[in-house]
Amino acid sequence: MSFEEVSRQFVQSESGTDSFKILFRRAFELMQEDAPNAALYFVIGIAAQAYVRRYEDEGVTSDFANKTKKTFEAFNAKILRGLQADPATRLALAGEVANEYEHHITNF
Repeated sequence: MSFEEVSRQFVQSESGTDSFKILFRRAFELMQEDAPNAALYFVIGIAAQAYVRRYEDEGVTSDFANKTKKTFEAFNAKILRGLQADPATRLALAGEVANEYEHHITNF
């Protein structure tokens, strides 16, 4: 399964933690299948995994879950752009997602 398919399925899924769980598991699978792009998959996989670990057994408001899902959809869009780009742009986009996650996402 390609990341494009993974991303499309994520967009079409509900905003519950099960969707994030599928996202991180498939991202980690893609790391093995497409090693040259592993950094892109790793950065989205780690962020999704952190969300699942934090909220899997905890109720969140639908507003929070929907907002978080939109954030991940934007992350996925950057990953998709990176997969189509030259190596320098690919690295820059992976860095943008990592920086956004590390320095601007404070809930997980």
